[in-house]
Amino acid sequence: MTVLVATEDEISESVAIRLIGQTAANMSDLQLVRKNGNGYLRSRIGTFMSVAKRRPVLMLTDLDQTKCAPTLIRKWTKGKALPTRFLFRVAVREVESWLLADREGIAKYLSIAPQKITSAPEEIADPKAYLLDLARGAPRELRNELLPAKGSIASQGFGYNSRLREFVAKDWSPKRAAERCESLRRALDRVSGLCNAPGGT
Repeated sequence: MTVLVATEDEISESVAIRLIGQTAANMSDLQLVRKNGNGYLRSRIGTFMSVAKRRPVLMLTDLDQTKCAPTLIRKWTKGKALPTRFLFRVAVREVESWLLADREGIAKYLSIAPQKITSAPEEIADPKAYLLDLARGAPRELRNELLPAKGSIASQGFGYNSRLREFVAKDWSPKRAAERCESLRRALDRVSGLCNAPGGT
Protein backbone atom coordinates (compact mmCIF):
# COMPACT_ATOMS: atom_id res chain seq x y z
CA MET A 1 0.00 0.00 0.00
CA THR A 2 1.27 3.46 -0.89
CA VAL A 3 2.16 5.85 1.92
CA LEU A 4 1.47 9.54 1.33
CA VAL A 5 4.37 11.63 2.63
CA ALA A 6 3.60 15.34 3.06
CA THR A 7 6.39 17.73 4.05
CA GLU A 8 7.25 21.42 3.89
CA ASP A 9 10.71 21.34 2.31
CA GLU A 10 13.35 19.15 0.68
CA ILE A 11 15.20 18.26 3.88
CA SER A 12 12.03 17.30 5.75
CA GLU A 13 11.04 15.11 2.82
CA SER A 14 14.41 13.35 2.92
CA VAL A 15 14.07 12.83 6.68
CA ALA A 16 10.56 11.39 6.34
CA ILE A 17 11.74 8.97 3.63
CA ARG A 18 14.64 7.90 5.83
CA LEU A 19 12.38 7.28 8.82
CA ILE A 20 10.16 5.00 6.79
CA GLY A 21 13.16 3.20 5.32
CA GLN A 22 14.71 2.82 8.77
CA THR A 23 11.64 1.36 10.46
CA ALA A 24 9.52 -0.38 7.84
CA ALA A 25 9.93 -4.12 7.45
CA ASN A 26 9.40 -3.60 3.71
CA MET A 27 9.58 -0.05 2.42
CA SER A 28 6.31 1.00 0.85
CA ASP A 29 5.73 2.86 -2.36
CA LEU A 30 5.69 6.54 -1.47
CA GLN A 31 3.59 9.38 -2.83
CA LEU A 32 5.57 12.53 -2.10
CA VAL A 33 3.72 15.81 -1.60
CA ARG A 34 5.77 18.95 -0.94
CA LYS A 35 5.73 22.69 -1.43
CA ASN A 36 7.91 25.30 0.23
CA GLY A 37 6.63 26.28 3.67
CA ASN A 38 3.93 24.83 5.91
CA GLY A 39 1.04 26.89 4.53
CA TYR A 40 0.28 24.24 1.94
CA LEU A 41 0.25 21.47 4.54
CA ARG A 42 -2.08 23.42 6.80
CA SER A 43 -4.46 24.27 3.95
CA ARG A 44 -4.64 20.64 2.83
CA ILE A 45 -4.88 18.92 6.19
CA GLY A 46 -8.55 18.06 5.66
CA THR A 47 -7.64 16.25 2.45
CA PHE A 48 -4.80 14.39 4.15
CA MET A 49 -7.15 13.29 6.93
CA SER A 50 -9.58 11.92 4.36
CA VAL A 51 -6.78 10.06 2.55
CA ALA A 52 -5.68 8.54 5.88
CA LYS A 53 -9.00 6.73 6.15
CA ARG A 54 -7.88 4.62 3.19
CA ARG A 55 -4.08 4.47 3.48
CA PRO A 56 -1.22 5.66 5.69
CA VAL A 57 -0.23 9.32 5.72
CA LEU A 58 2.93 10.75 7.27
CA MET A 59 2.99 14.54 7.57
CA LEU A 60 6.06 16.26 8.98
CA THR A 61 6.34 19.95 9.84
CA ASP A 62 8.44 22.20 12.06
CA LEU A 63 7.27 23.52 15.43
CA ASP A 64 9.04 26.85 14.83
CA GLN A 65 7.82 29.37 17.42
CA THR A 66 4.64 27.55 18.48
CA LYS A 67 4.69 26.66 22.19
CA CYS A 68 4.43 22.90 21.79
CA ALA A 69 3.47 20.20 19.30
CA PRO A 70 0.00 19.43 20.79
CA THR A 71 -0.89 23.12 20.49
CA LEU A 72 0.16 23.21 16.84
CA ILE A 73 -1.73 20.02 16.03
CA ARG A 74 -4.93 21.26 17.73
CA LYS A 75 -4.68 24.54 15.88
CA TRP A 76 -4.23 22.92 12.50
CA THR A 77 -6.90 20.24 12.97
CA LYS A 78 -9.29 22.58 14.79
CA GLY A 79 -9.56 19.98 17.52
CA LYS A 80 -10.71 17.15 15.25
CA ALA A 81 -9.48 13.65 16.05
CA LEU A 82 -6.85 12.32 13.68
CA PRO A 83 -7.49 9.06 11.78
CA THR A 84 -5.44 6.16 13.11
CA ARG A 85 -3.27 6.01 10.02
CA PHE A 86 -2.55 9.73 9.93
CA LEU A 87 0.84 10.40 11.52
CA PHE A 88 1.11 14.13 12.17
CA ARG A 89 4.69 14.59 13.39
CA VAL A 90 6.27 17.86 14.53
CA ALA A 91 10.03 18.46 14.67
CA VAL A 92 11.05 20.49 17.73
CA ARG A 93 11.90 23.17 16.77
CA GLU A 94 13.00 22.49 13.23
CA VAL A 95 14.00 19.38 11.32
CA GLU A 96 17.60 20.59 11.63
CA SER A 97 17.30 19.76 15.34
CA TRP A 98 16.86 16.12 14.36
CA LEU A 99 20.00 16.25 12.22
CA LEU A 100 22.01 17.91 14.99
CA ALA A 101 20.87 15.24 17.45
CA ASP A 102 23.14 12.78 15.66
CA ARG A 103 26.23 14.53 17.04
CA GLU A 104 28.63 11.90 15.78
CA GLY A 105 27.17 11.86 12.29
CA ILE A 106 26.92 15.60 11.72
CA ALA A 107 30.34 16.20 13.32
CA LYS A 108 31.95 13.72 10.94
CA TYR A 109 30.10 15.24 7.99
CA LEU A 110 31.24 18.77 8.86
CA SER A 111 34.71 17.61 9.96
CA ILE A 112 34.35 19.20 13.41
CA ALA A 113 34.59 17.82 16.95
CA PRO A 114 31.34 16.30 18.34
CA GLN A 115 31.92 18.26 21.56
CA LYS A 116 31.18 21.46 19.64
CA ILE A 117 27.60 20.32 19.14
CA THR A 118 24.95 20.67 21.83
CA SER A 119 23.55 17.53 23.45
CA ALA A 120 20.13 19.21 23.76
CA PRO A 121 19.15 20.11 20.16
CA GLU A 122 15.47 20.63 20.97
CA GLU A 123 16.40 23.53 23.23
CA ILE A 124 18.02 25.52 20.41
CA ALA A 125 15.91 28.55 19.49
CA ASP A 126 17.07 28.60 15.85
CA PRO A 127 18.49 25.20 14.84
CA LYS A 128 19.12 26.18 11.22
CA ALA A 129 21.21 29.20 12.25
CA TYR A 130 23.04 27.00 14.77
CA LEU A 131 23.88 24.44 12.08
CA LEU A 132 25.07 27.15 9.70
CA ASP A 133 27.31 28.53 12.43
CA LEU A 134 28.84 25.07 12.89
CA ALA A 135 29.37 24.87 9.14
CA ARG A 136 31.86 27.75 9.37
CA GLY A 137 34.32 25.16 10.66
CA ALA A 138 33.71 22.74 7.77
CA PRO A 139 36.13 22.22 4.87
CA ARG A 140 36.05 25.09 2.37
CA GLU A 141 34.09 23.33 -0.40
CA LEU A 142 31.32 22.19 1.93
CA ARG A 143 31.34 25.49 3.83
CA ASN A 144 30.89 27.44 0.61
CA GLU A 145 27.88 25.35 -0.36
CA LEU A 146 26.13 25.49 3.01
CA LEU A 147 26.74 29.16 3.84
CA PRO A 148 25.38 32.13 1.89
CA ALA A 149 27.91 34.10 -0.13
CA LYS A 150 29.32 37.20 1.50
CA GLY A 151 26.95 40.10 0.95
CA SER A 152 24.10 37.80 -0.13
CA ILE A 153 20.59 38.37 1.23
CA ALA A 154 20.00 34.60 1.17
CA SER A 155 19.79 32.81 4.52
CA GLN A 156 21.67 29.75 3.25
CA GLY A 157 24.08 28.63 0.57
CA PHE A 158 23.04 27.38 -2.88
CA GLY A 159 23.94 23.83 -1.90
CA TYR A 160 22.33 23.79 1.56
CA ASN A 161 19.39 21.55 0.66
CA SER A 162 21.27 19.17 -1.62
CA ARG A 163 24.16 18.73 0.80
CA LEU A 164 21.94 18.06 3.80
CA ARG A 165 19.78 15.69 1.79
CA GLU A 166 22.98 13.83 0.98
CA PHE A 167 23.84 13.72 4.68
CA VAL A 168 20.40 12.40 5.61
CA ALA A 169 20.50 9.68 2.97
CA LYS A 170 24.04 8.45 3.60
CA ASP A 171 25.32 9.38 7.05
CA TRP A 172 22.49 10.40 9.38
CA SER A 173 21.47 7.84 12.02
CA PRO A 174 17.84 8.35 13.13
CA LYS A 175 18.23 5.84 15.96
CA ARG A 176 21.35 7.55 17.29
CA ALA A 177 19.72 10.97 16.98
CA ALA A 178 16.56 9.78 18.74
CA GLU A 179 18.59 9.25 21.90
CA ARG A 180 18.92 13.04 22.24
CA CYS A 181 15.68 14.14 20.61
CA GLU A 182 12.31 13.22 22.10
CA SER A 183 10.18 14.42 19.18
CA LEU A 184 12.25 12.26 16.84
CA ARG A 185 12.05 9.25 19.15
CA ARG A 186 8.27 9.54 19.17
CA ALA A 187 8.21 9.89 15.40
CA LEU A 188 10.33 6.76 14.94
CA ASP A 189 8.06 4.78 17.25
CA ARG A 190 4.91 5.91 15.45
CA VAL A 191 6.29 5.36 11.96
CA SER A 192 7.47 1.89 12.95
CA GLY A 193 4.07 1.04 14.37
CA LEU A 194 2.26 2.33 11.31
CA CYS A 195 4.49 0.75 8.67
CA ASN A 196 4.72 -2.65 10.34
CA ALA A 197 1.11 -3.00 11.43
CA PRO A 198 -1.03 -5.53 9.52
CA GLY A 199 -2.24 -3.76 6.39
CA GLY A 200 -0.07 -0.76 7.15
CA THR A 201 2.27 -1.06 4.21
